[in-house]
Amino acid sequence: MGAWDRIRYDRNVQLGIVISALVVISLLIWGGIGYTMWKDNQGPRVQKNFLPEVQNGEVKTKGGTEPRKLDGIIVSVEDANKYPVGVMIENLAGDGVRPQFGLSRALVVYEVIVEGGITRFMALFGGEESTQIGPVRSARPTFLEFASEYDVVYTHAGGSPEALGAIDGLKIKDINALTGGSKYFWRDTGRFAPHNLFTSSELLEYALRDKGLENKEVDFESWDFRDGRPIKDRAEGDKFIKLFFSSPGYDVEWKYNRENNNYERLNGGVLQNDAVNGETITAKNIVVQIVPPEIPAGEKGRINFIVTGQGKAMIFHEGQAIEGIWKKKDRLARTKYYDEEGKEIQLIRGNTWVEILPEDKILEYN
Repeated sequence: MGAWDRIRYDRNVQLGIVISALVVISLLIWGGIGYTMWKDNQGPRVQKNFLPEVQNGEVKTKGGTEPRKLDGIIVSVEDANKYPVGVMIENLAGDGVRPQFGLSRALVVYEVIVEGGITRFMALFGGEESTQIGPVRSARPTFLEFASEYDVVYTHAGGSPEALGAIDGLKIKDINALTGGSKYFWRDTGRFAPHNLFTSSELLEYALRDKGLENKEVDFESWDFRDGRPIKDRAEGDKFIKLFFSSPGYDVEWKYNRENNNYERLNGGVLQNDAVNGETITAKNIVVQIVPPEIPAGEKGRINFIVTGQGKAMIFHEGQAIEGIWKKKDRLARTKYYDEEGKEIQLIRGNTWVEILPEDKILEYN
């Protein structure tokens, strides 16, 4: 091989090396882009920045404590007003729906008849976490009246035509599992559909992040809370609350536990537990809000209730029954509870269940 041939050969080798390197680099770049695009389509991202804000080498916090707005529990200032999420949870007495998941971690729960005497829950989360929440079911207009009080992110799986129209028309923040919000839910294939849809506190945090609400505080009027009394000042004896919504499968009984100063829930005659942790469902406060009889709402026997205006209410805590009235000026106004003298009734710090009971149903208590 001559000198000229040697030079040309060396140049060809060098050029081949350069081209090969460029091909490899291109593959790596496009492979990385492809992987990133694939990863971004696999549902909510699992990484979250939990690093605290640091200023001058020190962790910056607001410091101090204050009552949490949803339930009055004393927590750090940072945790006192987390953006609430309201999740629709079904209560069918069959198809393996009970026991439900996550109810023991809800700070406020609303129970309303939806159709056929079946009740359904809207559980508000805003501080306590659960690895599983559900089964998640569809929206109903009555619940939207309460969701609006808090401006919650309303979480559901579809809904009645009336409810879906109201969500859209009223610009309610929502996560619909059957449309764009599917990535915040999963199906348990070992359970009967449609009673097998679930979410979790972690997924709901991702939803808040994606909506730009993760660090936003919501503005709503808190109920008036106070500390519980020492055990010597609590009511004695067999204290209970019984609500007869429809058939025996939907009868509710709350039994007062004097030692723990709360009420334990029975549904259909069975002590109701949380399927996540096995804990009995309890409440510090039971509010029975008496409302006018049902109003037909579309097909399939769906019904709604009037929950604006005012009416009779019974508030139960610490084994005591307090007669009062409820008032709600309009959809956005907070429902408040007052005694006969017009003073707001204080609730005990802790979770509250609001039972929406039509006036033609039966309430018994001791």
